[in-house]
Amino acid sequence: MRLRVDPWEPDYGASAEIDADLGPPVGLELDAEESGEWNPVAPSVAPELPCCAFIDGVRRIEARLFAEEGDVIAPGLAGSWAVGCAWSTRPPKIASITVGRELVTGAGLIPPTLEVMVGGKPLVFWPQSVAGSAPLDPLRGLQNAMRQGEADLARSTLEDDRADLVVSDGPLNYFLPGPAIGIVKRQARAYLDASRAQVLARLEPGERSPIFKLGEQRLERYSWYLRLARPRRIDGTMAGIVRLEVAAAGGLDGAKALADLAGAVLPRFASQLGRDPRAPQNVYPIGALEAALRARLGDGALIRRNFEATLLTGTTP
Repeated sequence: MRLRVDPWEPDYGASAEIDADLGPPVGLELDAEESGEWNPVAPSVAPELPCCAFIDGVRRIEARLFAEEGDVIAPGLAGSWAVGCAWSTRPPKIASITVGRELVTGAGLIPPTLEVMVGGKPLVFWPQSVAGSAPLDPLRGLQNAMRQGEADLARSTLEDDRADLVVSDGPLNYFLPGPAIGIVKRQARAYLDASRAQVLARLEPGERSPIFKLGEQRLERYSWYLRLARPRRIDGTMAGIVRLEVAAAGGLDGAKALADLAGAVLPRFASQLGRDPRAPQNVYPIGALEAALRARLGDGALIRRNFEATLLTGTTP
């Protein structure tokens, strides 16, 4: 038996949590670029660092709730989210931070708008209703609000036309024209068959797998695996490997051009063990952005205490 290490710190879970029950995704075409034996694909050398914009969001549950109306009792939550952009300019900068507060209830119940005073300033939790009544349904509502904030920021960043590459953390849940890619650090699904998956262990930093296609209709996208950093001898095969996505609307040639650019640029931002809990899959701009966004959410304990005090005083219906 050979034991391998997952470099991620245990508090962040595993970097690869493959769910065998998921099966292949809809519209999977593994031979989109290469129908024969798969070999690593090396990028061209970028003469200088392009201007990159990294977009990400964070969310936090401030309080879990129960919404009661007549005989209906549904789960709910008060939550906060923030999105922003980290630029690879010299010096690098973090900009365009937006913070949102949501009061989400399930079972179609519509909550009130809730204003909580913290430090003499009002925090407004805006009402949102979701149809489901399962415990996780309100969390999905909060997640969707954050994702919409990310999509709006990505759209405005692309329209601004200053970035040569816009990198969104996570799968692409929105498709916009321009040089936009999604970076997936945690692998939750097996996309490759056993034969093609062998190429992953042979990837050097900056090299990628051939491109494959997945999804259908407006959700079609091209995807590939890229190695950001060389793993240690004790690390697992997937250490340092991320999966990237681009909208299929740009065609295979467009996807290849973005894959070439990503392979030449993203390894320069790869994090190192000891400096990032999700190294080496995480990239420094996203790590720095997440830290700044969490700070902008405010003190969680203080917000919760004032939230509960607001409910206690009976200022809500």
